[in-house]
Amino acid sequence: MKKHRVIKMFYLSLVQTLILFLLAGCWSYNTIEDLNFVAGASLDSGEDGKIKSTLQLILPQSNNKGQNTGGGSQKPYINVSATGDSLEPIGWDTTLTREGIIFGAHEKVVIISEDLARYNSIRQLIDLYYRDIDIRGNTLIFIANGRADETLDLQEPNIIPAFRILEIANQQLTTKVLKPTSLINILSKMEADSSFLIQRIVSAEGDVNFDGAAVIHGKTNKLIGYFNKEELEGFNWLTGESKGGSVKAQTKEPVQYQVESMESKIEPIVKGNQILFKVKIETEGRIAENWKKSYRLFQNKDVKQLEKEIEKEIKGLVGNTIKKMQEEYEVDVGGFGNRLRIKYPKVWARMKDDWDEKFSTTPIHYSVKVVIKDYGMIGSD
Repeated sequence: MKKHRVIKMFYLSLVQTLILFLLAGCWSYNTIEDLNFVAGASLDSGEDGKIKSTLQLILPQSNNKGQNTGGGSQKPYINVSATGDSLEPIGWDTTLTREGIIFGAHEKVVIISEDLARYNSIRQLIDLYYRDIDIRGNTLIFIANGRADETLDLQEPNIIPAFRILEIANQQLTTKVLKPTSLINILSKMEADSSFLIQRIVSAEGDVNFDGAAVIHGKTNKLIGYFNKEELEGFNWLTGESKGGSVKAQTKEPVQYQVESMESKIEPIVKGNQILFKVKIETEGRIAENWKKSYRLFQNKDVKQLEKEIEKEIKGLVGNTIKKMQEEYEVDVGGFGNRLRIKYPKVWARMKDDWDEKFSTTPIHYSVKVVIKDYGMIGSD
């Protein structure tokens, strides 16, 4: 009987202890009022070779009187900057200027200035973001043409610039925009010593525009140049990494082809010591606009002719991009080496250490197939 009483008291004490823990709440719990939510960050060159870090913090939607300030002149964000030798001490300095805790779990974008990326390793600049337990791997990375902090300040009211940049990047409505590049995407490239692209953004007249892509060298992780919008288009056709867009046919009068689907297959071929690549690009879409009266799109021969004109334009874009990669920058940012690694792992093992150099002289043959599935209600004069 005494034994049962002891057991009963033990379980009762255990339940009471658990209740105390539940009432106490989570040990890491912080009220929303104590948190400074980070929407985005920018990195620029500071004075004396230091780094200037700017955090974009989201302001509460109401003032001290509880009135909504969303429709007033006050911006829904504040940008806070500090300088230092690296990001960790800068973060602590920023904390000392704000009441509450800096909370990075909602950080969406990190924008690095052109000059900082050209003379510093991207890997080193963003190392902290991989180690901070609050920051997520899907945070997007951008390169700014000019100062990065200017991209986080827009004239349009009631807009948080970091969120605006994120929305544009995720839409992928055109082949002129690069597939979103996240911390995780970049890490896999850097771990493999592979060259890669990062979307470039430009600040102009209080707004931001996406303008080509920055080329990052796989060995140094530094900026070595840019693709313009047309070269980025060629890259997206080459890799098939786009959800949509349009192409102007090579005709005197405007004829616009709207992309509904696109696919690219890169196939490596090895014969002895010789390597070449075959790229097969296929797309289906519709005629979105046609100013050329001589085309009677209800007639099959005219549709086929127009498909050829569109194929010619895409081939031109792809050819210019390949030339830029191989002749000017001598880097593989299109994933050709990865395809070789998958299909011919032993060959890749022999060439991976100087692959960019080898790639610059490797033949690339490509074909384009366009199928027009729809041309609207008007097909003839």
